[in-house]
Amino acid sequence: MFTQNLNQFLLSLLLLSALLLTNLSGNAKDAYSIKVKVTGFADTTCYLAYYYGSKILVSDTFTVDAKGWAHFKGNEKLPGGIYLAVYPGSKYFELLIGNDNQEFTIETDTTDFVNNMKITGSPDNKLFNEYQRFLSSKSKTLNQYKNQKNTTENEDSIGIYDQLMAGIEKEIKEYRQNIVKTQPNSFLASIIKAMMEPEVPDAPKDAQGNPTDPHFAYKYFKAHFWDTYDFADGRLVRTPIFNNKINYYLDNLTPKIPDSINVSADYIIEKARANNDAFRFALSNITYNYETSKIMGMDAVFVHLAQKYYLKGDATWMDSTNLAKMTDRVNKLKHNLLGLKAPEMKIFDIDNRPFSLYNNVNAPYTLLAFWDYNCGHCKKEMPELVALHEKMKNKGLTIIGVCTRVEIDEIKKFAEEYKLPWTNLWDPYNQSKFRDLYDIYSTPTLYLLDKDKKIIAKRLAPQQVEEIINSINSQSAPNNPK
Repeated sequence: MFTQNLNQFLLSLLLLSALLLTNLSGNAKDAYSIKVKVTGFADTTCYLAYYYGSKILVSDTFTVDAKGWAHFKGNEKLPGGIYLAVYPGSKYFELLIGNDNQEFTIETDTTDFVNNMKITGSPDNKLFNEYQRFLSSKSKTLNQYKNQKNTTENEDSIGIYDQLMAGIEKEIKEYRQNIVKTQPNSFLASIIKAMMEPEVPDAPKDAQGNPTDPHFAYKYFKAHFWDTYDFADGRLVRTPIFNNKINYYLDNLTPKIPDSINVSADYIIEKARANNDAFRFALSNITYNYETSKIMGMDAVFVHLAQKYYLKGDATWMDSTNLAKMTDRVNKLKHNLLGLKAPEMKIFDIDNRPFSLYNNVNAPYTLLAFWDYNCGHCKKEMPELVALHEKMKNKGLTIIGVCTRVEIDEIKKFAEEYKLPWTNLWDPYNQSKFRDLYDIYSTPTLYLLDKDKKIIAKRLAPQQVEEIINSINSQSAPNNPK
């Protein structure tokens, strides 16, 4: 039903999370007991695993006896989800674990896990197996039509194959709808509803028959995207569905600007409060994705989520050590987010004259270049910055250098050796706190500011500075109105 790169999965076996395994046990009193026989495997080891976001994690390791039987059992019930019985050679099949019945038997063989499967004692898995068999059959037919379509250039034939494929897709849709209708309390019905996407009606039209809102389809789809997803069903966390829907909603239905992402992220997280597992997954994964994002400016989303949820005590699973690290990270980011005014620096130039970023710099663009005379990357980039200064000074760019070290003789020697033509600053007593305010943990680090000292971009390469300024100037030119 769901595809997974099992090469990556095999690697994940070596990276088991003790924390997740602890949480996996739950609080139920009854044991789980799942007997599985796979003809074709004997005297080996298999794994019971489960989906968790984009990963597959191992629940436990089990022995396969000489007759091919493995007994998945434990003293406490498993939390519901889509699990995998994984055998040598990356061979596996999926099974459903509900919240109640966790005692059943599955028999199959290696020639065809799905179509040769027999299930005793689990109506959910019988229904799931029937569904998988149906999909397997229809997928084969669908692929045949696709291949035949790709081998012809006849327009009539292409049209026929399109109709045939549309017919297959309609059958699959109706099959799913029938499960939801006739087996509404089954786990499979919950899975199917969770996967559903809204069907967009025709857009409203004016008296002339023209759509009144050209963005109606997008707005409707986004507004109803989560309609059939049950946030209270914690079993869905241990499927690929929740993670995929979160990513699609944030990546495809939300403008890629922090303020919009914050609204969408809050919407998902607040909905997920209906279930503790869902809340933890949504908050943790969304926060991590934006904390580690390579897209400039997305650190604002991380700061927002950290301040709204973690630092207010909502992430009860986080220990004090990690919470302290997050707090420190937020404190170093919150002053230098894109769009904010750059923190003031009351500092000294290398001739020990007082200097103020706001009082001593008046330019359309200011580039703050934090450097270190012992830094190899700085030595490489300084000639590029000097060339950038010469090229862009007539386009409104002023460069201000800030050395992160305090040995004044070395600072002056470096500035003279590399012929730095701009004002260079230092802070011998760290009175300005610029390292924290600008999150300087490596050098060189470049911040580009506008005429009001608002941060346009940060952590740039020299060539990016030129590109950004040229782009802004081009957009604001009289013959190129915004």
